[in-house]
Order: sequence, then C-alpha cells, then structure tokens
Amino acid sequence: MSRPYLVTGAAGVVGQSLLAALPAHAAIGLVREGGTRPSHAAGLLTGDVTVPALGLAPGPYRRLAGRIGGVIHSAAITSFTRSAADIHRVNAGGTAHALRLATDAGVPFHLISTIYVERRPGSIPTGRSRAYRESKQAAEELVRAAQVPWSILRMSLVIGHSADGSIPRFQGVYAAMKALVTGEAHVIPVAPGSFIDFLPRDYAAACAVALIEAGAGGEHWITAGKRALTIDQFTAVCTAYARRRGWQVPTPRMVDSEMVHRLIMPAFGDRLGADVRKRLELFTDILGPLTTDRQLPTVEPGLPGPGDPPDLVSCLDASLSHWGSRVRLIPPGAIA
Repeated sequence: MSRPYLVTGAAGVVGQSLLAALPAHAAIGLVREGGTRPSHAAGLLTGDVTVPALGLAPGPYRRLAGRIGGVIHSAAITSFTRSAADIHRVNAGGTAHALRLATDAGVPFHLISTIYVERRPGSIPTGRSRAYRESKQAAEELVRAAQVPWSILRMSLVIGHSADGSIPRFQGVYAAMKALVTGEAHVIPVAPGSFIDFLPRDYAAACAVALIEAGAGGEHWITAGKRALTIDQFTAVCTAYARRRGWQVPTPRMVDSEMVHRLIMPAFGDRLGADVRKRLELFTDILGPLTTDRQLPTVEPGLPGPGDPPDLVSCLDASLSHWGSRVRLIPPGAIA
C-alpha cells in the first residue's frame, strides 16, 4: 500500500473536501489544537503550520517524515478581515514550514493556491484583498524554488457540495449572496457580462486529487473555465431564490468597479451612507478579484480529472438552499 499524504488545513472547507476525495487510508490530516476533527482520514495530527516542524517534537516529526508519501498543503487564512501580518504568517510562512517537511521527507509537495493570485485588469486592489493575494503569490514563489517535485493547484472559489450544497463553513462569497438575497445590493461594482468563476467543493477537490495522484507537476488551474457563469447569471440565481421565499428584491445595477471607486464614491462621499459604502467594499473585496472579462484557464486537455463540472446554476441553487436553511435571514424591509 502506498504511503499516505499529509493534508494540512484538514479542518478547513478545502481540507475536508480533499480528505473526502482521497481514499480513507491515503491521508493524514493536520489540524490545529482545539479545532474541528474531520473524518475521512487514516489519522489526525495536532500541529501548527506557523512554527517550524509544524509544532511537532523532534521524534514525532522524524516519524511523520518517514511515514508520508507527499504533502498536500491547503492550510491558509482566506478571510480578508485578518491583519496582513497574520495572513502572511499563515499563508507564506506556513507554506515554508510545510515545504520543509516535504524536503526533509524527500516527497512531492502540492500547494493548494487560488485564482486570486491573478488580479483582474481594472479591478480595485483593496488593502484586504491585496494582502491575501500577495501572501499566496509569495507561497507560490517558495514552491517554485523547491528541491522536491512540486505542483501548484490554483483553485477557484468553492461553494457547497454539488449534491446538497453542504459546506463545513460559510465563507466570503456567502456574504455577497446574502446581500443579493435580502435586497441589500442595489449596485454591484462589477461590469455587466463579467465571468465569475466558482466550483462546488467536491468537484474542485476531485480535480486536485486526480492531478496529484497522476503526478502532474507544475502549475495548474482548477476552474469552471468555459462553463463559468456571468455575474448577471449569478445575480439572477440569487434573486430567484429570494423570490421563491416570497421576497421581492430589486435587480441590482452592475457598474465597473473602477467607475464606482474612482468616480461614484469620491463624488458622493458620505452621502452614500455607511451601509452602502460597506456593501460596495464587500463586493469589491470578494467578487472584484474573481470577476473577469474572459474565462479563466482550466485543467489542460489530456490531464486526468473528473470530467466537466456539474451544472453550476443547479450547484449554486443547492448552496443557496443549504445556506438559507441554516442562517437567520431578515426579509427585505423588515426590522432586525
């Protein structure tokens, strides 16, 4: 039997999805002290990617290095609200420590990166999204200089499971979905017709595992590619979900982010109101870097994978339904 992979960030959304995509005997999960302890793993280790040797004592570290057949590094801070120092410490520093283990073990290293590393031309690089993007770019640079076989897998934004919309944790894009569903988004700082790339978490993980298991080294994109929805379609699915709940919500106006931040916000200033300004910044942070005027590259033809992604409209609708059944949503016009 082949040696198992170490999967860092095993308690995260992508980490749990990777564990579910791998055979049960094929993965050891690294989790933080006191964190979620996921299933689907041959074993779990408590550690910390932000410190050398992942926080393990010398003996356990040596035994781990002798046991694993590869490192899949998915541990990362994905929240833009954390400080730039924290984001860099985890995303770049954590990559360096995980890569050190792979080097000591003499095994391949696989970085789960993000499509955020490529900023859309014309998008507004806010301080929050910039810190995240630069931390992942720094992580990729470390991996390119590795002394062991490596791969960089730039994964799209992930939503819930394709079958039922389930997800361990609601991440940033759900805040944008909420604004659309509750009618709070009157203006979206994204040009009409732009593509928004996302994938259900199980499909994205299956793509990553197929590439890793096949030994496909180098840099790869795991995206919806030509099947990506436009921002108009994304918005329509969200507002249709609201109407199924009996809520009448406006169809938001879409305006290029550069116009919003260089013309509208400076011109109207405080007259926009704190809530409106906050929502514009939210959409800029989350959707701005993800929306493009072209479809993103995807897994190259001839490489292994699970085939074309499932219908993304249905997947988004399932994620909305799962999310809406588990959070308290205030109908448009209601008082909290």
